[in-house]
Amino acid sequence: MNPQPPTKWHGPWQVLGTQEIYRDPWVRLTKDDVIRPDGKPGSHTITRFKDGVSVLPLDAEGFVFLTEEFHYAQGRRAIEVISGGVESGEDWQTAAARELREEVGLVASRWTPLGFVDPLTSQALAPITLFLAEGLTFVEATPDGTETIRRLRVPFAEAVEMVMRGEITHSGSCVVLLKAARLRSELLRYTSHGLQ
Repeated sequence: MNPQPPTKWHGPWQVLGTQEIYRDPWVRLTKDDVIRPDGKPGSHTITRFKDGVSVLPLDAEGFVFLTEEFHYAQGRRAIEVISGGVESGEDWQTAAARELREEVGLVASRWTPLGFVDPLTSQALAPITLFLAEGLTFVEATPDGTETIRRLRVPFAEAVEMVMRGEITHSGSCVVLLKAARLRSELLRYTSHGLQ
């Protein structure tokens, strides 16, 4: 008599087995054989990306620093906040500080965590942790060999409008800009009420 494999549940899905299909330093692709929530057999493929960070550097004059860079998958140049992957052994803020320094040559003395975003939810796991970085000083940028980055300095309000006009489409960039705008609006409202 063959023993039954242990049942593994993933929410309402019963997972019968998992097979790794592909792996590289940035992505891992697996296929699960499953019993679907409706009771029928099936499969579900999941793409797991390296955890990411997106950083919005804001200077004392109310300008933010963005990047313009060619992205291979899109086949075009895109404007974004500073973004990259979390390396093994790094926490999210350490990764954010490294990316900020490497991509645009900035070091921040004040960090505000702004939560995280899941840019894809059905077929992929790709969490991006968001930060506002302030108290900026310049150092030498050291982008890696795959990056040709142009640093842009843009008024904060204009960067938010770039999201609204569809000129910034990267999900981490959009969310961190909108969250930071809301945070700044609440801070100004609080400060103005406190001074009355």
